[in-house]
Amino acid sequence: MEFRPARADELPRLCEMLENAKERLRLLGLTQWQSGIPNGEMLAADIAAGCSFVLAEQGELLASASICFGEDESYREIDGAWPNNEPYAAIHRVFTAQDALRKGCGTLLLQKAETFCLRRGVRNLRVDTHRGNLPMQALLRRCGFSLCGVIILQNTPEIDPERLAYHKILTAKEESR
Repeated sequence: MEFRPARADELPRLCEMLENAKERLRLLGLTQWQSGIPNGEMLAADIAAGCSFVLAEQGELLASASICFGEDESYREIDGAWPNNEPYAAIHRVFTAQDALRKGCGTLLLQKAETFCLRRGVRNLRVDTHRGNLPMQALLRRCGFSLCGVIILQNTPEIDPERLAYHKILTAKEESR
């Protein structure tokens, strides 16, 4: 499988995958991603900024995430504690194609993101998710992320902006993947 930057010509498929992911969250009874964001405009901006990445196999998109370097204002205040204040990358907008669910694509996507970040010299990753998003929480635990506390998303129309905040300190083990 290939981990690479998303291309502008893949935006329609990414939007389709995103809408399917939103529907799965809605069916779980969650408010996460139900207020109009993320949307195609955000995905297009991620692609243009070079921070949208995909996991693909033989041209078929299986999963996607946004990897943002630099400070995320939503992570400035936490009810809890981050393990350190070193530079980090934030992973946002993680979603998987409907036909790739439960095939390990989310795990592989995060592993590839870890390797990518290490090669850029960043050894800390942060991710947040809704308290009710049990599939994402399970994925993060499986991938070695630690729950650090609760944050409030800034500048968002989300109905419930409270999120569980996770952190992972990367080691040489992740770099060898």
